[in-house]
Amino acid sequence: MQEHVRGGNRHRPGLWLMVFGGLLAAGFAIYAVLAAPDSTSGPLWIVAGWGALVFLYGVYRFIRGRSAVDHQRGGTDVNGV
Repeated sequence: MQEHVRGGNRHRPGLWLMVFGGLLAAGFAIYAVLAAPDSTSGPLWIVAGWGALVFLYGVYRFIRGRSAVDHQRGGTDVNGV
């Protein structure tokens, strides 16, 4: 059984993860560098690292494309089709 996606193959699932993760990582990294004289910059690097992980997962999903478990109407299909 083939999955029919509306709009063809234009939709890449990781695009918004890349945008959000990149902005989050860059924003908090810049803020952590600016707040470096304070001793409170440690938690900022944790959030910047989390944003980098979200960005990397978005790159993976963008390159890989749709998964076999992505359901057309949201959620997942137990059978993997």
